[in-house]
Amino acid sequence: MKRYEMIKELYDSCHGKSNSYVEEIETEDLDEYMKKYITKLSEYSKAELDDGSICYEVVTSGLKSKYTFSEI
Repeated sequence: MKRYEMIKELYDSCHGKSNSYVEEIETEDLDEYMKKYITKLSEYSKAELDDGSICYEVVTSGLKSKYTFSEI
């Protein structure tokens, strides 16, 4: 299993601020891991950043969240 540091940012549409959480996860497949955060109603994008991190931006019912994974 690969280990990642996941930074989860939840954006508050009322105040325009984000709340961030950091945790370590283990998974072989990030797309499979993200299925618990992406529903049929979600719109999302996935990008590989210059530093090798993988970033998912998810919008569900107008609420935006961002997940950035860095392998450790």
